[in-house]
Amino acid sequence: MTASVLVGTFNEPGEHAPALPTSGGIVRTTGWPEGPEAVAGSGPDAPSWLVAGRPGTPSEGLLYAAQHVPEGALAVLSPSEPGAGTEDVGWITIQQIPSGGENTCHADLNPAGTWLAAASYDSGTLTVARVLEEGRLGRPIAVQAPEGSGPVPSRQEAPHLHFVLFLDDDRLLVTDLGGDRILEYSVAALEASARATAHGEGTDVVRVETEPTAVHRLPGGTGPRHLAVLPPRPGSDRPGPHLAVVGELDSRLHILGLEAGPEGFPEIGIVPTHAQDADPESARDNLPSHLVVSADGALVYVANRGRNTIGVIRRGESPELVAEVPCGGDWPRHIALAGPSGGQGLLVALERGDAVVHLPFDAESIPRGVTGRTTVRRPGFVLPLD
Repeated sequence: MTASVLVGTFNEPGEHAPALPTSGGIVRTTGWPEGPEAVAGSGPDAPSWLVAGRPGTPSEGLLYAAQHVPEGALAVLSPSEPGAGTEDVGWITIQQIPSGGENTCHADLNPAGTWLAAASYDSGTLTVARVLEEGRLGRPIAVQAPEGSGPVPSRQEAPHLHFVLFLDDDRLLVTDLGGDRILEYSVAALEASARATAHGEGTDVVRVETEPTAVHRLPGGTGPRHLAVLPPRPGSDRPGPHLAVVGELDSRLHILGLEAGPEGFPEIGIVPTHAQDADPESARDNLPSHLVVSADGALVYVANRGRNTIGVIRRGESPELVAEVPCGGDWPRHIALAGPSGGQGLLVALERGDAVVHLPFDAESIPRGVTGRTTVRRPGFVLPLD
């Protein structure tokens, strides 16, 4: 089992009850799974997502944080010197740049580790920044999503970008929860627009007006939140690879083909992320958050915040909900596979439960019970380190 886990939290300056007396936004936890405890806190404020650098690339050995603060930012973290003290989480911030958006919630590196992309929810902003030779970030390039909205007025009055995913070193997908669509951009096109717009070598945000290369639409009211690529299924009529999209507003998992047609990514199947209730409106209050794919690609795990459960979906020829199990607490915002090759269980960040828990897998790879729990105030992200 993973012994150490970094936890990104929503601690902010001046809060009266931080996770630890000296903590910033990152908390280091150890002793998983038998006796986990939070041992140190520091780092940038409100790191809602942490991205580990790619081995063999300029980003190797570093961490990149998306900061969920009003004036969104991106931070670069480097390993600290051994023996820095009990308050040290093992990482120090070596650079911070503005994202050009508000409440930056997610980030991703391309496979070559040469570009970092980030989504800012409140402003509907996509940001990309080149990763320089030493792993620091170059001048940020920001583009606003095209106008768009959806049928849920309280959440879909305007574009709200939530997740970025590189398909390769240039193709970049961005979920727009507010517009029921996945926007596709070319990093090369964004960089070319920035070169034509910017003058000099400043560090301020370069704002460009670049249209997406494609728009992949989803049913009205989906509220696409997070994505995952599903590996090919040999022997299947539709082997893939496929794209899994969790709808925050419709509480369904959408499986799409990655070979785009005239209408965008084709639909492979749709399945609820939880067991159905007599009240169909209950799905509106569930608000599923993150999803992860099992090591063998056969199962998709989805965190259901409103129901405090984990939905387990088997791909098959059509996706099928095969289990829904308690998550161990309140409001599971993020989940991650734990253990060697991700085969030992799930780590769950319980944002409203002020805890991180471990749920071991049974013989069928279904999470069961809780074997480890540690108190961390307002956790929003978990990153197993080993």
